[in-house]
Amino acid sequence: MPRSSRIAKSLFVAFAVALAFVSWAERPADAQRPREQQALTDRQSQLLERALARLEPASGNRPHIYFVGFAGYGEEAVFKREVVAVRQLFDDRFGTKGRSISLINHPSTADEIALASVGNLHRALQHIGRLMDGRRDTLFLFLTSHGEKGVLSVQMPGLTLAQLRPEPLKKMLDRSGIHKRMIVVSACHSGSFIPALADPSTLVITASRADRSSFGCEDRRQWTYFGDAYFNQALRQERSFRRAFELARQQIAEWEAEDGLRPSLPQIAGGEALLDID
Repeated sequence: MPRSSRIAKSLFVAFAVALAFVSWAERPADAQRPREQQALTDRQSQLLERALARLEPASGNRPHIYFVGFAGYGEEAVFKREVVAVRQLFDDRFGTKGRSISLINHPSTADEIALASVGNLHRALQHIGRLMDGRRDTLFLFLTSHGEKGVLSVQMPGLTLAQLRPEPLKKMLDRSGIHKRMIVVSACHSGSFIPALADPSTLVITASRADRSSFGCEDRRQWTYFGDAYFNQALRQERSFRRAFELARQQIAEWEAEDGLRPSLPQIAGGEALLDID
């Protein structure tokens, strides 16, 4: 066999061996992914039970706020950052320490914090409903994610999760026995949640009108536009949730005008019976 043919054959064999080794080396990682996903799913009950066990029941004669934060979109960290920061704000400023819980979709918290799934939210609301004094305590539910009309995105890399829609959320809340509710939905088209949720005992605040986008949901950001204006700025200076909304709406309009964006038109509705939130 000519020398050039022997060299070509040797190179071909070496390439085939290397290719086989790469395929072999990758196979365990590929096979491991379903196991990791199953382990993540299996951990949910334990993580959620641990978080719920830390919640304190209503006590004394004064009303309490119970806080639930839900960061739905797991491929961008801005939603996780918002829920963490807003929970801390409520613990410090509105007395929810021991009565607050976070549900977060993000790989960085998957081993420590229960996922923001529809099932986990349902279980959390049912548990909190049993702890609260239904005559005087109020739930503050903060939902932040991407969205489209009638849908809040619920996504975690590697998992298939049900999306959160307004009508099932309404049923969850009704079944929980929680009567006094404040709900903030921060997402594009979040105004579409108002018709199903808003009523005299349920105040609903949304980052946008049903037919509009909201802004600032890039992964690198600490806050979305709405989260920054309402929570990070307005509620740090104003204890009234309604007056804080008016401050935030003005601030967002200014930012959007400066950036040349189509106005998101944040919305507020319901809550006429919640006299203690002004």
